[in-house]
Amino acid sequence: MHELTQLSAQTLAANMAKGQFTAQEVLAAHKAQVEARNPQVNAFVTLDWEAAGQRATELDALHAEGKSAGPLHGVPIAIKDIFETKGLRTTWGSRSFKGHVPDYDALHVARLRAAGAVIIGKTNTPEFAFSGQTANLVAGTTRNPLNLGKTVAGSSGGAAAALAAHMVALADGSDLAGSTRTPAAWCGIVGYRPTPGLIPYYPNPVPFDGLSVPGPMARTVTDLVLMLSVMQGNADTQAIPYAYDWPCLTNLEMPLEAGKVALSLAPFGAAVDASVQDAVAQAAPLCRDLGWEVQENAPNLAPLMAHGDLIRGQSALHIRATLNPDMAVAGESFRTACAQAESKSLQDFIAYQATRTQVWQNVVAFFERYEFAIWPTATGLPFEADLPDHALPEDWRTVVLGPPMELPSITIPFGHSSDGMPVGLHITGKRGSDARLLRFARQIEQAKVII
Repeated sequence: MHELTQLSAQTLAANMAKGQFTAQEVLAAHKAQVEARNPQVNAFVTLDWEAAGQRATELDALHAEGKSAGPLHGVPIAIKDIFETKGLRTTWGSRSFKGHVPDYDALHVARLRAAGAVIIGKTNTPEFAFSGQTANLVAGTTRNPLNLGKTVAGSSGGAAAALAAHMVALADGSDLAGSTRTPAAWCGIVGYRPTPGLIPYYPNPVPFDGLSVPGPMARTVTDLVLMLSVMQGNADTQAIPYAYDWPCLTNLEMPLEAGKVALSLAPFGAAVDASVQDAVAQAAPLCRDLGWEVQENAPNLAPLMAHGDLIRGQSALHIRATLNPDMAVAGESFRTACAQAESKSLQDFIAYQATRTQVWQNVVAFFERYEFAIWPTATGLPFEADLPDHALPEDWRTVVLGPPMELPSITIPFGHSSDGMPVGLHITGKRGSDARLLRFARQIEQAKVII
């Protein structure tokens, strides 16, 4: 049974379609894995084996009739605890909502469910997803399954840990400022921030802000795209400002003509750990072997750093206004984000918009020269899991500067740092380049396995 948890989501779905094993067998294997690993890792906030078992039974009955629920038929998945799940507790990591049970699914959750996915539970997140450390006052701290003393970063740390520990085959996350990508990098999995609108976000506490987006997380690019194929697509409703039709992203085998890529081992003036640089440097010869021209460069996103508190804080204030939590019981990170935004003036906001306009013009010019930009996902090594939010040593500039420009980005495992932990290779493309970006990431992933 343990062997089933080692299989990819794609392989699980294909074999269940062939009748080689049932959805109930797959669920039982993952339940055993959760029971073995979750007490130490604390990836899950809430589990519902009864509902998952009922769903698996329904899917097996459907298969017996020669029918399939969809491409994720029987695949166990986890949902981040900031997305609504019908009949399943959703806390947002906040003591204000520790007993909250929605009566509806978030849009992408409904799509995953309809495609045959078996939701086993909700993964841990910092309060309202506002921290680089996955810990909160409801569920405590999530630990890295590769080293229990180390962090999973944030905010989709529970999702990354569940995948790295093979407790689920797929998991969703969200990304406002690196929340899918840094946890994925330090857990040795794949995390993706799509162009805003590719996956419609509904309900969204900040509907006119494309800063926070849902994104799939998986152990391989192929599995990630399988999940994305279900989550993506226009919602056909005016209720969602960010929702567009995009090209189908399911065919990773389409030819990808090699062009020019930029590589930076220390982007935006970041002080990147030497062993992380050594790992990422290997991307240059690999890309050249694949036919790509590689030059040392990066888009000029550094001016946005001066506005980080305002960018992050705006979203925090919107969430506070929409969800109306009791701030008297809120944690440090969310209170700090709100306070930072409240300290800003209208003139600060105007200055940010002026900077954003200039940086956007630079980004457009950059991606006329290069198809993709590559750099390390994280600048340092995974820090301790028990550090408080205000003491986190990571320099987040490699993941926080792309979102205001709405740039799609993916991290894939790429070697190890001096502490033996995974290093993430961060790949960014121009807005709307998701299809080619994912094919390029898959190309590198395959080549890395070969070498």
